[in-house]
Amino acid sequence: MKLLLLSGGSGKRLWPLSNDINSKQFIRLLDDGEGAKQSMIERVFSQLSDMQLDRDAFILTNALQRDAIVYQIGTDANIITEPSRRDTFPAIVLGASYLNEQRVDPNETVLVMPVDAYVDLRFFEYFPQVDEAVQTSDDALHLIGVTPLHPTSKYGYIVPDEAAQVSSVRLFQEKPTVDVAEQLIEQGALWNCGIFACKLHLLLDELAERNLPTTYSELTTRYDDLEKTSFDYAVVEHAESVFVHRYDGDWKDLGTWNTLTEEMTSTTHGQVDLFESTNTHIINELNLPLIGIGLEDLVVAVNADGILVSTKEATPQLKDYLASSDDYPKFKWKRWGQSEVIHHETLADGHHSVTRRMLVQSGKELSYHYHEATDTIWTLLQGTATVTIDGQSFEAKPTDVISIQRGAAHTLKAHEDVVFIEVQYSNDWTLDDACPVPSPLDRQY
Repeated sequence: MKLLLLSGGSGKRLWPLSNDINSKQFIRLLDDGEGAKQSMIERVFSQLSDMQLDRDAFILTNALQRDAIVYQIGTDANIITEPSRRDTFPAIVLGASYLNEQRVDPNETVLVMPVDAYVDLRFFEYFPQVDEAVQTSDDALHLIGVTPLHPTSKYGYIVPDEAAQVSSVRLFQEKPTVDVAEQLIEQGALWNCGIFACKLHLLLDELAERNLPTTYSELTTRYDDLEKTSFDYAVVEHAESVFVHRYDGDWKDLGTWNTLTEEMTSTTHGQVDLFESTNTHIINELNLPLIGIGLEDLVVAVNADGILVSTKEATPQLKDYLASSDDYPKFKWKRWGQSEVIHHETLADGHHSVTRRMLVQSGKELSYHYHEATDTIWTLLQGTATVTIDGQSFEAKPTDVISIQRGAAHTLKAHEDVVFIEVQYSNDWTLDDACPVPSPLDRQY
């Protein structure tokens, strides 16, 4: 069985900590059981590793999130990158084309799931049963439905034909009102947790019916020809043979602050002192003290991208208020470490100054590149590294100041964890004017 894990989305419901690059699955607020914090994707991959499923798991993502996945999961992660962001149907059939190009048997089971599902290990122990059911039916789709804990409008619903462990599906209902959800639950409806399984050829047939290539290398050149729609609308709700497997254990979508804070083991994160407050969580990622006094039913989240103060009840509507926000994310996970904008200023002469705090992990290195319109100064604060500028290499240590003129190709390789401050002086506000060049050490960009 192969797993296709969907990693995408803007994560606006967890603003300001989440954005297009640092989506909700990468936010480290969950307890790993050993006193450290982990993200949703790290938690899922730890569980997959426990079940020995991680080597057969493939992550479908976009180019913006690839570095974050490599940083948190490691360079051994199987990553399938979309040419552009086009919803779940194009992403899933693209994943199928990748498996096909890797010569996976067309009759092998493919199970698709979100990469940020919050479940216990028993949920993954359920997968072999689904795999076995798929193998007994050639053209059927098999879904997993969760027994509802209460009526809610946050999830879609699956109504089975009968109250059995495995049943054919009578109908689907997308995120109903609470009143309708109550009626559906009375009919035996299950929460739709966005997980389904089928044989690989069933996904490849969807491409063939649209006269599109069934291999990844070819499909990427025609990816925009695929309809931008969800897999549920394009395939599941029109399939002739659909079965749902009932799961009675814990399952939760931590997509909003009110649901995420329910799974936090502490009411505070970062430099926070909270007094005389009830049902309140404060998350502070700034290097500044934050004090909360006499608060009730609130979420306060603070980082370089902004400040959120909201009642927990209102947090599911947060995305609606950010619809017109296009601020550039100030924090980025990178394959080599982390980058955070800590100051930006438009100077009196019209130039722009951008200051970042950079962390490069031991043994990692920046891509060899230059900037067309930006002069750069690095000041090392921690660790030692080899710096290369226009093919000339030298060693750098804490307190060293390195000046890099625009047009000069440069890179840095960390001998140990390196922290440095980067100050850039640009003609205009361009955070992405980096241009790759071939490395003098024949490294691949």
